[in-house]
Amino acid sequence: MVAELEQSIRQIAERLGQELRLSFVFSGKDRVFFPLESREAQYFGVLSLEEPPFEGKLVTLDFQGKRLSVFPFTLGNALSLRDVIPELTPTTLCGEVSWGVVEESPALLSLVFGALWEKGVFPLSGACAAEGKREELEKALQSSLWGAFAGGRRGKFGVFSQEEAWQFFKEASSLGYTVYILEGEGHVRKEVFTWERAQLKEAFFRLSSREKEAWKRYCDRSFRFSQDFVLSFPEEHCLRILFAYFPLLDILEEGFAFLESQDIPFDLGVSFEKLPPEAHFFLAEELHRRGVDFHVLFPGVPEGDSDLSFHILLARTIGGYRLGFSCRDPDSLPSFPEDWRALYLFSAHLGFPALLEVIAPEDPDLFRRLLEEAFEASGVSFALEAVPNRELPGILEKPFFRNTVRNAAPLLFAHHRETLEAYLFTFESAIARRLRERLRL
Repeated sequence: MVAELEQSIRQIAERLGQELRLSFVFSGKDRVFFPLESREAQYFGVLSLEEPPFEGKLVTLDFQGKRLSVFPFTLGNALSLRDVIPELTPTTLCGEVSWGVVEESPALLSLVFGALWEKGVFPLSGACAAEGKREELEKALQSSLWGAFAGGRRGKFGVFSQEEAWQFFKEASSLGYTVYILEGEGHVRKEVFTWERAQLKEAFFRLSSREKEAWKRYCDRSFRFSQDFVLSFPEEHCLRILFAYFPLLDILEEGFAFLESQDIPFDLGVSFEKLPPEAHFFLAEELHRRGVDFHVLFPGVPEGDSDLSFHILLARTIGGYRLGFSCRDPDSLPSFPEDWRALYLFSAHLGFPALLEVIAPEDPDLFRRLLEEAFEASGVSFALEAVPNRELPGILEKPFFRNTVRNAAPLLFAHHRETLEAYLFTFESAIARRLRERLRL
């Protein structure tokens, strides 16, 4: 049937005036579904006896006694597809390793999903700090659903919303997002760590009863987690931790209560730029004491930070949640114990360098223009004109340059989307292969 189907797709492409590519087929009881891609857009075909329940039909052909119809992959149609293809329904976190990704192109995202599934990783995609803007959340959801639909195999996936305030989760929850990450850094009272003793003493006498109870649980106490790792809370340090992080407990409790009231499956997380082990322990213990079932904590540990082993030990000891790490480059992943792999990793524009690596030998001039724009946007000075064409692909072997182009991905797609999407369409297999090579998991 595949050969005949491909012939029909060529007829459809002629009618649409676009080159189309068939990814693979979802076989259902009464219908067959398949993703279709062009250089500019995403579509899907339906082979059935009856009229499919989707909107915006573009083409209809007779095919072996059935009707072959093609529809645009809009958000409305994607949500309707979830009703008939269970694999397109996002889930909460599962598997040993989960990886959150953001890509500028749905086509590139589908390649990332496929590469992660092949490595046994649970992929998530979504929106970072969309501030509750429904159009951004809808765009991210539609892209995620395409990533799952055209990702090359049927695997579980999730959709995340990372926001600065829990109130922004409201729109995401109405759309069916499954992972909610609060950016906790802005809710920490950092000025507390510069207070004089007199200020601490004055604030102590204004403690609420709930704050006093928490203070008594930690003040002048030490907690041993291993022979070499002990957390101590001398009175002054305990007060600073309490004043700095206690307001965040109330915020997370309120956000958790809202999500729980929506009667939806969800995972809740919180992220930081840098979280001391003492604050990690305090937050985890107090959230569990309040019955807040949080699922991911990003301690914001830079590469090579000595606190990494402490955070791993704390999470293993306390239990009930996984650690999350922002990982700009798969090659820069820290070393994790082999017996502890329940992680949540996050990389913005994970697949973009693979696209550029394929462009480099095919169109050196375009590659140079893209790199020059990326360097200029990042304030990087590099004599690119001194690099011969044959050595261009090797530039992105260096993590610094990979991260530079990754950071510039939104800008480069804004300036060159049509050209970049055309390369994605033409060299999909080569880009997918480079992605799999980079993901050394």
